[in-house]
Amino acid sequence: MAVIVGWGLGVFHHHIGRSLVSIIVLSIASAAAYGFAAVLQHHAAVGEAPELSVRVGLLVRLVRRPMWLIGNALDGVGYLLQFLALRRGSLVLVEPLLVLSLVFALPVTAWLDHRRISAPDVGSTVLIMAGLALFLGVAHPGLGYPRASDEAWTVLSLVVAGGCGAMVVGSRGGSRRRAAVLLGAGSGTAFGYVAALTERTGHLLDGGIVHTLATWEPYGLLVGGVGALLLTQSAFHAGALRLSLPILTVAQPLVAVIIGVGLFGEHIATAGPAPGWESLGLVMVISGVFALTRSPVIGTDEPEPGPRMAG
Repeated sequence: MAVIVGWGLGVFHHHIGRSLVSIIVLSIASAAAYGFAAVLQHHAAVGEAPELSVRVGLLVRLVRRPMWLIGNALDGVGYLLQFLALRRGSLVLVEPLLVLSLVFALPVTAWLDHRRISAPDVGSTVLIMAGLALFLGVAHPGLGYPRASDEAWTVLSLVVAGGCGAMVVGSRGGSRRRAAVLLGAGSGTAFGYVAALTERTGHLLDGGIVHTLATWEPYGLLVGGVGALLLTQSAFHAGALRLSLPILTVAQPLVAVIIGVGLFGEHIATAGPAPGWESLGLVMVISGVFALTRSPVIGTDEPEPGPRMAG
């Protein structure tokens, strides 16, 4: 896996050497931890009562489940590895690699559900990795310099909060399928925002812990992280993993890349045919993700028990 992605990275604004290799390894290891965590958390959350969706009571119930606690421990490991990667790399480089979390989730789900991985599953996995290699190889992501004005952060925070709130409202009173998809999209959006705050906080630490704690970013990171966690568990709780995980997996890097390029001014190639090839790479990744989620290994849709309770 690392060979295919690493081949596509070719020539970077990073120096080819230990720095680039360490960023790639940290990002892929983070994706693995997140993928394992998602499967364990979904298995724990999906059986809880529907009326607990997007309520703190859901987390209170889940904290009693060992499988969910193990999943959260893996989430913590994944976040630490992501944090270390973002201290050295950029959102445009690190976040797309986290799409591989779905690839890592596949064998874990197969093992838990006693299913076999098929040839189409392998093909979808190869498509995802080839798309990542193409996108990153053409985009030539530069190093991260997460600087933006307080006004820009305020606008971004309001847009993300409003978007996530709208998706939560839209998930109420409808089918579990719709709720899983919308909450998965909200979770991915929130985690894209959290990734941006993570990169910013990591760079602030260069000035020392006292300096960092005197800024608003680490506290915003804490609030955003709790909100993203609640949205994720609610998405897993709403229905089959194949409904929530793909949209979450795609939304997070897309939001993070948009923030990296639009807010932080991170480099991405835009000359000549580069945008076309980058778009093709993203289409390959997204197609592979949604093809992979049609696999019986990821799980079949659960029967609809009726409308979800509003409120």
